Amino acid sequence: MKRLLLSVLVIITISQYFWREWSQQPEVVTEYDPVAQADYTIEALSRRQFDENGHLHTQLDAEQLEHYQDLQFTYFQQPKYILYSSAQQQHWLIQANESVIYDNRNLELEGDVQVIASHPDEWFNTLYVEQLNMDLQAQTISTSSAVNAVADKLKFSGQGLRGNLQTQEFELINHVRAEYLVKN
Repeated sequence: MKRLLLSVLVIITISQYFWREWSQQPEVVTEYDPVAQADYTIEALSRRQFDENGHLHTQLDAEQLEHYQDLQFTYFQQPKYILYSSAQQQHWLIQANESVIYDNRNLELEGDVQVIASHPDEWFNTLYVEQLNMDLQAQTISTSSAVNAVADKLKFSGQGLRGNLQTQEFELINHVRAEYLVKN
């Protein structure tokens, strides 16, 4: 009887030990990665850039900017870019949910991207796309996403786009569909 009682106590003790060891959550050690942290953050950004003649060239407004020096890019939330022509007559408003800029030149916009002409006409007013790439210096745009656009007398859509904002020349790549609107 003593041996049976002693055996039961030993089994209970060993069971308790292993139950406590296995029931404890393992410690998770999170390592700090300085590359993944923004070097600086700016809230409510508003930036204007002028050309050599003192004319307004570009304007950028964003809810937040995060700059990553080691990764060589800058991230923007709710950006609005305004690009002015050399004559200061035509400008474009480009807005999106977020964007990333590389090398102070290559811009990638994502989420409800809109390209809006400052002076809408019968041929072009607003371009809608989910993702857009832009060369800021050459002011060229491209995408492989679905494209929808509206104007005073025209609606068009397609898959993929190449365009130049300075020359106002745009080319839909695939599955082009256009509707000419007759208004009284």
